[in-house]
Order: sequence, then structure tokens, then C-alpha cells
Amino acid sequence: MCVVALAHRVHPDWPLILVGNRDEFHGRPAAPLHLWDDGSGIVAGRDLQAGGTWLGVHAPSGRAVVVTNVRGAMPDPAKESRGALVSDLLRGQGRFSDPAAEDLRRFNAFNLFAVGGGEARLLTSRPVPLIMPLAPGVHALANEPVDEPCPRAERLRNALAAAVEAGADPATLLDTLAEEDDPALFLGGDVYGTRASTLVAVATDGTVRMTERRYEAGGRSNGTTALDFRIG
Repeated sequence: MCVVALAHRVHPDWPLILVGNRDEFHGRPAAPLHLWDDGSGIVAGRDLQAGGTWLGVHAPSGRAVVVTNVRGAMPDPAKESRGALVSDLLRGQGRFSDPAAEDLRRFNAFNLFAVGGGEARLLTSRPVPLIMPLAPGVHALANEPVDEPCPRAERLRNALAAAVEAGADPATLLDTLAEEDDPALFLGGDVYGTRASTLVAVATDGTVRMTERRYEAGGRSNGTTALDFRIG
């Protein structure tokens, strides 16, 4: 993901709302949102190049995780996959299911939200490796280090905060993410651009609504997947 916002325990009907755009090269293969067939219980799209994911929900536990890269940091192909970090955090199993701050140096630069058990955390490797709890509220990340201002993240944070204050249906945020005249959020490039807009909304009764709208080169619509399921 390249811009994402999180509403944590502030909406009266949806204690967890996670919404964002994934920007990526259009030539990088990916599978649409689905329940993975490996028995992991992960519901997510899948990066078919590295095998992990950028945003997902663990259906048995309700854990939700999303990652962004960080602009300006040259990727090192020898480092661990950020998508694998997301997968391990979602499952609660694997080498990186409970990382320490020093473990975050093993990945190319990233920002990440992890939510589970009623708690939310921020994990980041820039400017320094850091794991910190998040208070109930509306938070946002994009491709900038967390100690730098980011208008793109603030634009989406404000949109989510307004929806929360109005008690609005979270699904309206998908239209905000797809506004082609707002380059702060939607990138309609032919080579690199917004590949997917994703919404995760978890209701007070444990019902999960998860929607992914996909886009191809030029910002053209390329299908929608909507899944409803219950935690556990």
C-alpha cells in the first residue's frame, strides 16, 4: 500500500476501519482478494512475485495488517520480503510474527499498521526501527518516514475522520480513494499507478466487510471483489 488510514475504536458501529490505495507497477503480477487456500485463514490479495501481501485480515482471529514502502530508500533484493512480514503478523506464526524493533532492519524501508486483540501498533524502519502502540483514533501512513509531514496521508486521514464523525457507512471511502482528479490519492499512470483500493471494516458483532476495487494501466477499472465474513 502507498497510502492508508486506520480508524481504531472510534466509529460507533465499526471499531476497526482500514482503507487505502496500493500503488505498484502494473506489470507486477498479483492475485485478487480471496481466502488463501493454504489453510492460513488469511483473506487478502497476493503478490505473485514475492508470495506475500500488502494488506490482509486473519479470519480466525480478526487480526489486520497493512504495509507501505518508504520513498527514496533503494531496495536491497537480499533483504527479507515485507509481504512475508505482513503474512507472519496476520497468522501469528513464523519468524516475524512477534518482531523486536531490531528485526525491522532486516526489511527494506517500510511503515506498517498491525491491529489485533483490541490493540493497534505502528511498526516502522524509518527514520529508526520502532514499534509503538497506537491510541484509539484516526491514523494514516504513506510513503514518507513517519517523522516527516505527508499531505497524501493527511488527505486520507481527514476523509476517514470526517466519515467517523458523521457515523457514515465506511464504503463511501472507496469513492474517495478513486477520485481521479485528486492525484494526492489516486495515481492513474500507465506504467506505475494505483492498482487497488481496499476497505476493511469490522463491526461490533465481529462481522467483517472487505472490498477490493482493482485498476489497470491508465486508472481503468479492472474488477471488484467484496467479501463478508465473521471473525472466528
